[in-house]
Amino acid sequence: MDALRAGGYRIVEVWTSGVETPSGAMSRIASLASARQRAASRVLSRAAAPVRRLRRPWAASLDNALEAAPAFDVLVCAGSQIIFPAAFLERLRGRAVNLHPALLPHYRGPRPLHALLIDGMADTYGGMTLHLITSEIDGGPIIGQRRVGLVDHGTPDNWQRAVMETMTPLLADDLRAYLAGRREPVPQLSGSGSYQALRDVPLHAAPDQTVDRIARYLAAAAGMQRHAMAVLPDPHRPRRFVVTGGVRIIGRPTGEAPVVSLGHVEFDALDARIRIRRMTRPERLLRKIRRRLAAVFRR
Repeated sequence: MDALRAGGYRIVEVWTSGVETPSGAMSRIASLASARQRAASRVLSRAAAPVRRLRRPWAASLDNALEAAPAFDVLVCAGSQIIFPAAFLERLRGRAVNLHPALLPHYRGPRPLHALLIDGMADTYGGMTLHLITSEIDGGPIIGQRRVGLVDHGTPDNWQRAVMETMTPLLADDLRAYLAGRREPVPQLSGSGSYQALRDVPLHAAPDQTVDRIARYLAAAAGMQRHAMAVLPDPHRPRRFVVTGGVRIIGRPTGEAPVVSLGHVEFDALDARIRIRRMTRPERLLRKIRRRLAAVFRR
């Protein structure tokens, strides 16, 4: 929304699927949903425009929203998990665009920033793409792109902020040129690039991963989620542990069962026996305080 305003656009309405508290859920999960709702409300209030909440079924909700919305020139989408129906897109006739934080056609899917960091490809395919929305996920013709490499920004946090900042020139320059008829979108080559579903980008370390993958995940975890996690298989349900630091290689895979102590988690990765330090409760509390203080200073 900041990028739209910086580009000289007027936001006439905001559509969001929102965050709903699941009925019958544990209070801890309900509290998390409530916190997300409060955060979303703070962001939406900055739009200075009416907010319309979409609900399932998406097709009917989108059609109703389009019928009721004031006149607009373009629908700009960012971060939505909705797959827009072809019939709805046909009504907009090329006036629906999406901002995707990767250089398409590479890293299509719902977690491109996470996947780029974990795969070590942030310098190769890091950036932002503005493209037309089609019924194919992240597969529409490309209007413009901006490359942003991790190496130029030092940390995953700084890199992700730099990626998001490219929304402004893409909307102010590339989108405006497209709407004025001065730019023709370039179709993506069929079958090119890559797609990662949520299941393809696990946000944890586990025995079915390589040492390099685990090391990259641990290095990037602070910029992606609350805590780095290690998940070990169990006959009943997976065992989850909060971990920190890097990977210590002990030797070749041993075939032995994982070992969990108060200070470490040890298990066979695909290519080595490794050890990762567990985060203590005082460390977790201190990190929580630091995060809250940082959030206060940002506001």
